[in-house]
Amino acid sequence: MWGKFGSVEAAKQVFEKISEQDHIGWTVMINSYGLNGMGDEAVKIFHQMPKESIDHLTYICVLNACSHSGLVDVARSIFNDIQTKTEIIYTTMIDCLSRAAAFEEAQKLIEQFERDHAPAVSIYTALLSGARNQKNSKLLQEVVDRMQKLFPNMKDSLLAASILLANVYASSDDIGKATDIKIELHKSGGKKQIGVTVTDIDGKLWKFRAHDRSHAESAEIHEQVDRMSKRIIEHGHKIIEHGHKYDASWIVRPIEPDETIETLLCGHSERLAMAAHFIHNRKPKRIQMTMNLRICGDCHEVTKLVALIYQCDIVVRDANHIHHFRLNGQCSCQDYF
Repeated sequence: MWGKFGSVEAAKQVFEKISEQDHIGWTVMINSYGLNGMGDEAVKIFHQMPKESIDHLTYICVLNACSHSGLVDVARSIFNDIQTKTEIIYTTMIDCLSRAAAFEEAQKLIEQFERDHAPAVSIYTALLSGARNQKNSKLLQEVVDRMQKLFPNMKDSLLAASILLANVYASSDDIGKATDIKIELHKSGGKKQIGVTVTDIDGKLWKFRAHDRSHAESAEIHEQVDRMSKRIIEHGHKIIEHGHKYDASWIVRPIEPDETIETLLCGHSERLAMAAHFIHNRKPKRIQMTMNLRICGDCHEVTKLVALIYQCDIVVRDANHIHHFRLNGQCSCQDYF
């Protein structure tokens, strides 16, 4: 439990107090390290674990830890030693390879899996995520086309894949293709899940939705977002997309006439939550937030800068991972998210 809340040290203390460890204790500790971007520690615990205690779930947790820390060689070694490889184990290994841009090896692994198994949407989703991170539009288009043939009835997965593809086209200056995809998604009724962030401010839980203006302090919160944006731009936040100061590839719908790239990205729920913290406490030492979606790449870069500029530790638990944004402007995930 402590590990899932970002308190790895507390999890370690509980783990070390258990006199007789079973496979559950070992696996939970490996997972705690992995969730918090501490892949080396997860692997160390894995190698200390009695061989007879290692099971299917243990392999998934340690491979996932490697994936989120860029430990490709270690993951490859562990994967090759696994006697019975399930779909989830293959998926986790392909995710690791894809995050490291080892796409050729990842695709060979998919071919290996499909010699004895039916195609699995989870495996292609893992490959898609890595292609999106590397902004590899060619590979992404190929994978989306294949998914449409293999999984025509899996609407949610195809929707997510199309959104990723549109984002990559946008970041590659192919605005026409990106817009066409997003327009088709709207016509088909496809809707992206709205981002929500929950955080504790002075003992009270606050909930923010993307572009939320329902709070009593909404005007002040958005003013604080603007102040934060100015500071991070002054500090060197990249100028991307035809002179815009934000990465348009993370926008997942057509921009309305009264909107800009800046207003869309600055309205993400995690930025509103951070702004609310700075309103109530100008110099917070720590901010902790929980999100229902994966943090977007632009917000990830912004949060690193906010932690650096405001000298505040920021912990974000998103749908996949726990990010520890440090005072030095780095994240525990080392950008493998």
